[in-house]
This record gives sequence, C-alpha cells and structure tokens, in this order.
Amino acid sequence: MHIRRALPADNPAILDFCRQHAMQGALPLRFDRTPDYFALHRCHADDHRTWLAEDLQGVVKGIASLVVRDGYLQDCVQPVAYLGDLRIVPDRRLSRVWMEEVRARLADLQHEAGVEHAYCCMIRDNRLATQSLLGSRRGGQLALTHWRGYSNVSVYGRRGWSKADGSRAADSIRVVRAQSHHADALRAFLDAESKAQPFGPVFSEQEFERRLSTWPDFGIASFLLALDSHGNLLGCVAPWNAGRIKRIVLEKLPPSLQAIRVAFNALAPALGRPKIAPPGEALLDVYLTHLQVTQRDPTVFAALLDAAWTNLRGQYALMQLCLYDDDPLWPALKRYRTTSVPMDLYTLSSAGAAPAVDKTSEARIPGFEIYLV
Repeated sequence: MHIRRALPADNPAILDFCRQHAMQGALPLRFDRTPDYFALHRCHADDHRTWLAEDLQGVVKGIASLVVRDGYLQDCVQPVAYLGDLRIVPDRRLSRVWMEEVRARLADLQHEAGVEHAYCCMIRDNRLATQSLLGSRRGGQLALTHWRGYSNVSVYGRRGWSKADGSRAADSIRVVRAQSHHADALRAFLDAESKAQPFGPVFSEQEFERRLSTWPDFGIASFLLALDSHGNLLGCVAPWNAGRIKRIVLEKLPPSLQAIRVAFNALAPALGRPKIAPPGEALLDVYLTHLQVTQRDPTVFAALLDAAWTNLRGQYALMQLCLYDDDPLWPALKRYRTTSVPMDLYTLSSAGAAPAVDKTSEARIPGFEIYLV
C-alpha cells in the first residue's frame, strides 16, 4: 500500500472512489462532488490537503482530507483543522496504517501551521466508521473525544400556519433580504456570534469577502436578516444551493422514508413542489447556511425559517440544516415536517495540548458548518 498527497490530476480517481463507497448507516448516502472534488475544500478555506491510499496497481483504497482555517477556541483565534472524507475500504491492516498516517499528518500540521486541535463528524449509526475510529480493542486509533450530538435535518413540508411559541411576538420581527449596505453590520454580527462558539469561523473582512465573491451562486443577497422594530439585527440565514460542487445522493431508503417520499411526490404537483428524488439520484435541496440567532431565540429562528420556506418551497424539495441535541431552536420546527439523521462531532488534540472544548465551553453551540462537510 502506498500513501501520498493527492494532486489535481487525481480528481477523477477520487470522484470514482467516492461514488463507489457510500457512507453506511440506516440511511446510506454519498456526496456527489463532480466535477471537482477539491471545490468544496476551497469554499471551506484556502489551506486544504488530501491524501490517498493506493494499492500496487494505483487503485484508490482510502482518502482523507484536512482543511486548515482560523477559528475561535477559548475566546482566542488560533488555526484549527477539519478532518473530513476519512474513508477506506474494509481492511484491518490498511485501517491501522491509515490511522497512523492521519496522526502523522496532524503532527505535521502542528509543526507547519501551529494547529493543535481538529474536529470531525460521523453518522451515529455508521458502525463501520465508529468501530474503525473509536474501537478500543485495537491499538492505533485516533484519540477522538466526543464533543456534541446533532441532527442533519431535512425540512420537506409545513404542518400549518400558526405562529411558533417564543418569548417575543413574531409580529415584532421583520425579515428582509440583505443589501450591500447591510454588509458591515452583518459581518460583525456573524463574527460576534461565532466568537462564542468553539471552533467558530473568524469572519474577518477578508474572509467574509472571500466567501461572498468565491462561493458559487452566493453573495450578500443570499442572506435573510431578522430585524427588530428598531432595525437591530437579531439573526440571519443564507440559503445556498451547493449543487454546482456538491449534491447528496441517498443510496437506499428505509421503508418509512420511502413511504414519505411516495406520498409527498403524489401531492407535489398540486402543491407546486418539486418531487423528492429516488435513491441513486441527487436530491434537489438547499442548505440553510450561516444560521445565527442571538440568544438562540426560537421565535427569531421561526421568522427566518418561514421566510426561507416561502422563498424556496417552489424550487427545492428539501431544506437542509443542522440542529444540536438540546438546541433551543428545535421548537421552531414543530410546525414543519422533517426527517433527521443523527450525527456526532468529535475533537482531536495534539499531544500535550489542553482540551479543545473545556468544561466552561462544552455547553456552547459548536462553530460547525455542516454545509462544508
């Protein structure tokens, strides 16, 4: 087995590997990253590295990526890494060698870029991944620490028209589409909220402009802003169709979800809704990105969610978002029909480093962007 740094010329081989090896669990799925596997990493950050494991014939047997960016930890800015696309074919020897290689690459990041902390996510019921990465019977596992559970939520319908419960009357919240004159206040709001979240992205002027100018089909007008009666910013969300660089493909549906798909698709034409794609085809979905709500107020979130739903229901079958276990925002979803995939976040710290998420910050909402996974 040969392990090496991936090159742009490896793009077809990586895409083929991802197509053949879906993430397992009750809802097997894969990400279609054609035409450019590396495009999503460039949305995440400029510093990204991918490694390949190949057999003697040059056939890809495993991949792993590390993306490095500035993040907030313990109220300080420091370089952090996201460990993604960690996938190998079932092979005990390869698994051991692969984990050793990942640890070596993380050690390199500490010396080269000062990275002491990384994080990753896993589907909760993906037994193959959890046994490979978290199993205790074999040596060589990554020293992963469980951080927080969350759900990848798919919104596909609305239950009614009643307003959500909350501490503030929804009528006092006005939702508008962002314009250029909102940019400075919006960036400052995003950065202030992110600063309170472990691993939260640093929204410097340069980083915010980079996202607005380089993400495909994205810009300041993508943002919906929740304002109070005095024009103060209470929350924001930016629906983003990542379809040009990333699509979700469900390989198989359990009977319960298949029944929902069939029933939904039967009503979709009359409701003016797109149909939910069958297994094997890319979902027609949109991500609710940059979701930040002051004090995690569910009433503000409900106003943003309603505005996004009104704008998007005729274009997309699903709205995708991330909500955490015990997240105060959950009540706003009671009026919507949803399905969820339980997931987990883990952290990984270099030898001798203090815990990435300590006792004072473990209850905080993570600074995690599911749409960049």
